[in-house]
Amino acid sequence: MAFVSAADALISRLVALGDPYAALGAYDHMGDEERAMLQDIALGTRRQRLIVAAAPYAPAGLLELLSREADAALVLRLAKNPATPADALARLLAGNPPARVRRYIAAHAHAGELLTQLAQDNSIEVRRAVSGNAVATTEIVAALAIEDDGLIARNVAAAPNADAATLQQLWHVGDAWVRADVAAHPGCPPEILSQAETSDDALIRRKCASNPALPEAMLMRLLEDPDEQVRGAAVRNTAISGEQLDDADDPSAKVRRLFARRTRLLEAVIARLAADPDDWVRRWIARNSDVPAELLEQLAKDPAAAVRRSVARNPACPPDILSALAADPESWVRAGVALCEDAPDKAIAALLDDGDRDVLGALGRNPRTPPEQLLVIARHQDKDVRRSVAFNRAAPQEALAVLADDTYPLNRATLASRKDLTALLAERLLEDPEPQVRFAAAANLARTAATQT
Repeated sequence: MAFVSAADALISRLVALGDPYAALGAYDHMGDEERAMLQDIALGTRRQRLIVAAAPYAPAGLLELLSREADAALVLRLAKNPATPADALARLLAGNPPARVRRYIAAHAHAGELLTQLAQDNSIEVRRAVSGNAVATTEIVAALAIEDDGLIARNVAAAPNADAATLQQLWHVGDAWVRADVAAHPGCPPEILSQAETSDDALIRRKCASNPALPEAMLMRLLEDPDEQVRGAAVRNTAISGEQLDDADDPSAKVRRLFARRTRLLEAVIARLAADPDDWVRRWIARNSDVPAELLEQLAKDPAAAVRRSVARNPACPPDILSALAADPESWVRAGVALCEDAPDKAIAALLDDGDRDVLGALGRNPRTPPEQLLVIARHQDKDVRRSVAFNRAAPQEALAVLADDTYPLNRATLASRKDLTALLAERLLEDPEPQVRFAAAANLARTAATQT
């Protein structure tokens, strides 16, 4: 009896099914000969070609094929599709498409070398799209900077490849919005940063404070700015270590919340934030892994349930506190404990009989949950609770088999995307009524078959 490889067996099955979505899922993992058979299935009808041309999950090879004989409807869809490869875009542009299509190509992440041509397009909309494309080169950006157009100027000021000369030019001729974007640019010249720091315009100072290349001395001064948005931008700036931050009882709760989200804060700052009157400040600091155990114990008794939930989600939360929170009267807090993979056995055991959907959904995701409990959760009446088991890397096969017959399509699609899904379950899902499930199941089987070839 002749040996049949996993790839050959899968191709035979897919051809027999004739399903375009399964063919799409398997395409990228197959060889040239198999792809030729799959493309006939995936692109077999006009309707299917239109669907593939617009699908961001479509294989680049199929999109390139479609670009060879594309009519107006296909051209528009291909130009808008973020997965369309560079050679296909070049072919579309060579066909002299209308300005609308050229604008989509100009904004495309794969446009690359095409941007040089598009930067000289007679349509201002196309040139605006080029100026906003992150892959536009320094030369293209500099050429567009001389345009008398506010949108282009703002785009160029924020362009990753804008050089110091271009930024300096825009600073001198641009409006407040353009100057603000220049001040935020990592390549902004030092002399412009100095001017931006002391600007009368709070917008410019705020954008300056967000600049990751801002010198430490400037950043420290902006932390004292009278405008709360400027101070907030300075606090968020990771160019300064949390050890150098001091909230000094900032009058703005919004700013103190940002302090609480930083790491490596001084002990005195952490202590102040843990006692802050604003619930959101305490909520953020309670998640901070630098908070000492004694403060976490204090926050675990906070009157705000959201703060106690944050303590449960803190990766440094001690086992005894997690055990105490497992008995919290608020289900959202108990669910936080149920998500912890390092929760003590005592805490997990205390939650197994909990009937709340949030707690059960959290247990469904936790690999520490006993297999028999995961099977129960996979059969729960709530579709979202059931889906949690599909994300659990330790879920038993019996529970996954239950999900393969789940009545909710998203649950089956989530299951079909598991990298460790058995071939038996994936093959069952190949005939699922939902296209996204069949796509994921075929991709799973093809990925496995490719490793066995």
